[in-house]
Amino acid sequence: MGNHLISDREIVAQDAWGDDVPDWIMTLVRECDGSSQNKVATRLGISAAAVSQVIRKSYMGSYDNVAMRVREIYISGDIECPAIGEISSEVCLHWRDEIRKGTSAGPQRILMTRFCRKCPRNMPRSNKAVETPTPEIDFKPVFKTRRLPRA
Repeated sequence: MGNHLISDREIVAQDAWGDDVPDWIMTLVRECDGSSQNKVATRLGISAAAVSQVIRKSYMGSYDNVAMRVREIYISGDIECPAIGEISSEVCLHWRDEIRKGTSAGPQRILMTRFCRKCPRNMPRSNKAVETPTPEIDFKPVFKTRRLPRA
């Protein structure tokens, strides 16, 4: 047995969730302990109060939505996007949020709208659009576009 120190958040999570603390809750706790609850909340696109409530199991919103966001941002690895190739699951989540919000325009968004709507990872009912910070995106289309000659 090692000398594993248990953080206050981990104790709170274990008290609230019992013996079967979900993996995503423990990930959320570790990420908050590693940086700050506010930074984690910002990255997830939810409030710091919501993060605290989720850890304490007193959140009134959708746990499935928060669990999905924690898994996409902190647990999942890279995925193959049909539009732009290999990207992190966080970048994928960012684009799905952008498409649902419908607030930005431009060639990237048009391209992503076309592909995201057909993608099996895009589940409109389980992933509501929220304000998420923009991750570092290296946009590289995997196909060529045709330009019409000017008249």
